[in-house]
Amino acid sequence: MKNSILKINSNDNVLVALQDLPAEMLITADGKQIMLQELIPGKHKFFINDMQAGDDVIMYGVLVGKLQQPVLAGSRMTVQNVKHASSAYGYRAAEFNWTPPDTSAFAGQTFNGYHRADGRVGTANYWLFIPTVFCENRNMDVIKEALHSQLGYGVSDKYKMYVQQLRMAYEQQEDLEHVSFTAMPGSQQRMFKNIDGIKFLNHQGGCGGIRQDAAI
Repeated sequence: MKNSILKINSNDNVLVALQDLPAEMLITADGKQIMLQELIPGKHKFFINDMQAGDDVIMYGVLVGKLQQPVLAGSRMTVQNVKHASSAYGYRAAEFNWTPPDTSAFAGQTFNGYHRADGRVGTANYWLFIPTVFCENRNMDVIKEALHSQLGYGVSDKYKMYVQQLRMAYEQQEDLEHVSFTAMPGSQQRMFKNIDGIKFLNHQGGCGGIRQDAAI
């Protein structure tokens, strides 16, 4: 059946059902026929080969689990027959040499900008963080908080400082109307003069963020 299954990586030993597949259906994969041992619901995975307890389960080309019991080809992968497993973390050092892109196609083109007093063209330089999968939103929030606070790009930092000055004045029973709201010694300054900000382009619409996304 066309487009009924998907093999994500050539090294995988499981297939993904793209729709509900009935028991005893014959599936052709890797040059052989596999008879499904049971109903395989859409989005679930099933094994390509007969496997024994302790065998590796490979998906996305990497180790994702270990078999807990023998299974037949065409059996559904479940939390009962597979336990999570992963390979050890590996680091590959690489030297990066940046090659400037060819910009000749844009020669003579303009944009709506402005000229500074010294003749330079005014632009804003931002670091952009874009998650490739939306289940990383929470990790992005952690990175955002860490970078903003430690590199001096936090929008709320100065207001936190104002609150701190109010608190200190209150604790010392000073007149709050006389709080100056000036920069305190040691206050965080932006670390990179040529970077105008750090932006994180995340949203809450994926990985079950809405009911329609979670529906099967």
